[in-house]
Amino acid sequence: MFRWFIPTVLAVVCGLTVLLGYLLPIPILVTIRTPLVRGAAVLGSFALVLAYGNVIKVHLSRIFQQQAKNRIASVVLLASAAASLALVLVMGADGAVVQTIVRSVLIPGESALLAITAVTLVLTGMRLLSTRKHVNSVLFIAVAALSLFSAIPVVFPRVLQIILEFVDAAAIGGMRGLLLGVVLGTVVTGLRIILGIDRPHSGG
Repeated sequence: MFRWFIPTVLAVVCGLTVLLGYLLPIPILVTIRTPLVRGAAVLGSFALVLAYGNVIKVHLSRIFQQQAKNRIASVVLLASAAASLALVLVMGADGAVVQTIVRSVLIPGESALLAITAVTLVLTGMRLLSTRKHVNSVLFIAVAALSLFSAIPVVFPRVLQIILEFVDAAAIGGMRGLLLGVVLGTVVTGLRIILGIDRPHSGG
């Protein structure tokens, strides 16, 4: 009983206190809310450190296994993770070397992933059209193809401007829909935890 009861009570009390501290202009609630939010940030930092340690543990076990595959990839990942952590701890996040790594590695990598994502969307749309012939499938392929076409330099600036305006409008509308979905999902999940319906902190 105490394995789930005490964590659930603490989560409900802290969640309600923080929620009421944001909704009601009562000084005592605001005073209590601030250290609770800071404590949650500290717990999140410890969770990030544990996740980092878990990544190191998993890849170290892969390196020392006799029949391990992709051992070189694990070595490269651990070396890059350790070097990045050391550089950030020594120079800070705004250091010259750290910013050079961000500009030379992270940003090109993100661009490559975005390009792969766009091509994957087109291929997925084509498969979707072959299995489910619907207006939404055609619209999906059209938007993905226009997004790809807008990223290619062409000699028709007026046509490109029209395509960019359409793509921007579609992207903004889709982003707003995704944000609304994320907000609603976050609110529902938070309420379920505050009301004690879900107990992820106690394994329930």
